[in-house]
Amino acid sequence: MPNTTLARAAIAAVAALTLGACASPQEEAASPGGRNQPGSDLAAEAGSTEVEGPEPRLVVSDADSGRVDVLDLATAETLHSFEFDNPTRVTTVKDRYAFAVDGAGGAVHVVDAGSWTIDHGDHTHSYTKPPVELGALEGGRPAHVIEGDDKVATFFDGDGLARVIDFAALRKDSIDVGTVVDADAPHHGVALPIADGFVVSRSAADGTDSRPGTFEVHTADGQVEQSFDTACPNIQGTAVSDTGVLAACDDGLFLATTAAGAWTSEKVPYPAGIDAATRPTSFRGHDGLPIHVAAATNVGVLVFDARTRGWTQVRTPDRALSVAVAGDGRSVFAVLADGTFRMYDTTTGAETASSHVLATPYDWSDESATPPAVVVGGTRAYVSDPASKTVTEIDFRDNARVARTLDVGVAASTLGVVGL
Repeated sequence: MPNTTLARAAIAAVAALTLGACASPQEEAASPGGRNQPGSDLAAEAGSTEVEGPEPRLVVSDADSGRVDVLDLATAETLHSFEFDNPTRVTTVKDRYAFAVDGAGGAVHVVDAGSWTIDHGDHTHSYTKPPVELGALEGGRPAHVIEGDDKVATFFDGDGLARVIDFAALRKDSIDVGTVVDADAPHHGVALPIADGFVVSRSAADGTDSRPGTFEVHTADGQVEQSFDTACPNIQGTAVSDTGVLAACDDGLFLATTAAGAWTSEKVPYPAGIDAATRPTSFRGHDGLPIHVAAATNVGVLVFDARTRGWTQVRTPDRALSVAVAGDGRSVFAVLADGTFRMYDTTTGAETASSHVLATPYDWSDESATPPAVVVGGTRAYVSDPASKTVTEIDFRDNARVARTLDVGVAASTLGVVGL
C-alpha cells in the first residue's frame, strides 16, 4: 500500500489542476458547526472538517449484491459499505453525492459520500465527513438520474413522474422533493433540468411504446410550455448542458437549445455507417464542456461537439465497453473488450496512449458477465474489472501509466469519483 502522506499530496496536486467553478451563494452561506482550517473564510457545514486539500473518494457499486462502498483514494481503505436490497447502479452528483438506483425495486437511495471541494477562483476549500445515507426516493421502476441547473431529477418509469431535489436541500442533508414533473403517462423516460425548467420525454399517444419519441418543455411549476416538432424515435441516451439538451434517436441526434427564453430543435445526422443498430445509447461528458462521447456498437467511439455540430469517429481495434472524456475535453478514453485502456485525441481520433487493465479479455458471449466501466477524477481515470474484483487507477497525463490496482473485493458495475 502506498505511503498515505505521499498519496494525499499527489492527489492534492492533481486536484489543483482540475476544472472548477466559483461557489454558489448557497455554498457561501453554508451553516456553521463544522471544523475549519485556521484562517478559513468559509464556514464548514455541520459535522464536516475542512482539510488542507481535496481528499477524493471512489464510490463502487457491486453488480451482484446491491452493496455500495465508499473508498478513500489515498489509502484505498473502505470508509463505509451500504447494503441495499438489489444490484444497484450509481450516479454521482455534484462531485459529492451518489444516487443508487435499486435495480429491481422502486427506490433510489441518496448517499452523501462525504468529501467535496468548493472553488473560490483564487483558492479552494475542501471538506470531509463520514459517508451517510440521507434517505430514499420511492416510486415505480426508477431509471434515469440527471443533474443540471443546480438540481437533480430522478425519473420513475413506472409512474411517469420525476422527483426533483434542489442542491440547496442536499447541502442541508435533506432529500425533500421540491418539484414533481409529470410526464403524463408511465414510460421509459427522462427529465432534464435546464433553464429553470425541464425538458421531458413524452410517451407514445397510444401508450404502447415504452421508448418515447418526443420531448416537451415544462416550466418550473409543471406547466407544458412547448412541444418540439423534431421527432426522436426510440430515445435512449441523453445529456444536458448549460444551454441545451441532446438525445440519441434511431435516425440521428436530437439537439434542443435555448437562447433568450426561446427553444429551438434540430436533428443532427450520425456519421456515415451509423444506423439504428449501431447508434449510441448513452453519452458521457463534463460540466461546461461542449464535448460528448459515446460508444457505438461494433464501430468504436463517437465524439460530438455541440458547438460545431460535428462528429469525430474513432475506430478502435476491438469493441468499446465504456467511454469517458478528460476534463479539458482533449482526450477520450475507452476500455476495450481486448482488455486495454486506450486514449484518443477528440479532434483527430488518433490514438495517443494505451495500457493493459483487464485480467482477461471481456467475453461478449457470456450474457451474465458484468462489463467494465471507466470514470475520470481529476487527471486520473479509474477502470473496473468485475471479473477480478479490482479497479485500476491510470495517470492519463503520463502516457496512460497504470498507477496502482485497487482490490475492491466486489464485481464493480458502476464507479464514481467525488471530492474534487
